[in-house]
Amino acid sequence: MDVNGLALNLFVGFGATLLVNWLADWLPGIGSEKKITEKRHRGPRWGGIFLVGVLFAFYRSFPIQNPESSASVNPWVIWLCFAVFSLILVIDLEHRRVLNIVVYPMAGVAFALALWRTDLSLTSAIVGGLVGFGIFLLLYSVRPGALGAGDVKMAGLIGLLVGFPGVIVALLSAITLGGLGAGFLLIFRRVGIRGTMAYAPYLSVGAMIALLFGQSIVQWYAGRFGL
Repeated sequence: MDVNGLALNLFVGFGATLLVNWLADWLPGIGSEKKITEKRHRGPRWGGIFLVGVLFAFYRSFPIQNPESSASVNPWVIWLCFAVFSLILVIDLEHRRVLNIVVYPMAGVAFALALWRTDLSLTSAIVGGLVGFGIFLLLYSVRPGALGAGDVKMAGLIGLLVGFPGVIVALLSAITLGGLGAGFLLIFRRVGIRGTMAYAPYLSVGAMIALLFGQSIVQWYAGRFGL
């Protein structure tokens, strides 16, 4: 075990979860005349985010468990994405909103990072952003109400961060998880047949899957089909 690496990751994890929880309390109320964050959400959410942060810190501390694709991504980029997608996930679960104040600045950061990252080219980031935005814009147009405009913007952000073809892994993962989640909610009657659900959490998880495992998944499929 790399004790120093574990300590650093735990420190970063605690900092990220503190920031996520604080922003999740503050950001949804911007531009609103009333405070909309309900106190009943805070205790479980703070505990849940801290637990996820600690588990992710342990994961990041054991390179033998990390796929080759994640090893090539700067650790600070991974932690930044973890914090941003955790924040989007929490806010969408609590308020059913994907905030522009999160997505737009992060899109600018993602574009700037593409100029600096060694694992992702600017071309790959731009193509990924366009593909992600385009696919979800099409889905949004075909079935209005099933997705929100925020989900479309988020798909574009994911593409900027994971590039192409990683964005395909992210979106397919999100769609698969979303389908499983919808089936679960229907079985337990949490939503009706025409009901809607928060989709950004599935996109958030799909984005992290692509960031950590995307290259390995793409290489496996390419080898499987002789591409």
